[in-house]
Amino acid sequence: MLEVQQLAMHLDDHRFEWSFALPHNKLLAVVGGSGIGKSSLLNTLLGLRPAQSGKIFWCGQDVARLPLQQRPFGVLFQSHNLFDHLSVTTNLALGLAPSARLNTSQRKQLAAAAERFQLTELLAKRAGELSGGQQQRVALARVFLQNKPVLLLDEPFSSLDPALRADGLAWVKDMQREHGTTVILVTHHLAEMAADVDSVLEGVSSTLWKQYPAR
Repeated sequence: MLEVQQLAMHLDDHRFEWSFALPHNKLLAVVGGSGIGKSSLLNTLLGLRPAQSGKIFWCGQDVARLPLQQRPFGVLFQSHNLFDHLSVTTNLALGLAPSARLNTSQRKQLAAAAERFQLTELLAKRAGELSGGQQQRVALARVFLQNKPVLLLDEPFSSLDPALRADGLAWVKDMQREHGTTVILVTHHLAEMAADVDSVLEGVSSTLWKQYPAR
């Protein structure tokens, strides 16, 4: 269970605060107007923006003061997920080891992920040479290799056409089924994915959020 209790963050003179609960292996869609705090929520969960107060409980442990690498979160942003000058292989390897130097077992994991996400023919290419859809597949594969228990998605498919958005969500659902991943997804396309969402966190204001079942 992920429990966020009165998690507060200030940005300039603006205050944000969130409280919600999300069981294991469930998908929460975060919706609301521009500037209300959707992306700020993910950045605060990650520790990229410091929280002034509040708690983030994962499996009963408060992780709100832990460094990023010790938190249970993997993340996929809308863009800038990859190092454009590096090969697909190296980008994927960074999901397994910060040095990108892999042992035999890790190389097998990388090859399996590349096959799964239909990237085998692209491994030697630089990430900057790929299409938007291909880049998002690489980014998804890297998150898959990280195998974090909670996946934070900040509109990662919003720049893609509806068919590619559906493909991206299907990959996420596969990860959820196989690894029991808990997912928080910021989206402006709730209607397209309503059947896959378990609950919704809607921003009424930057300090008032309501959570309700998706269906």
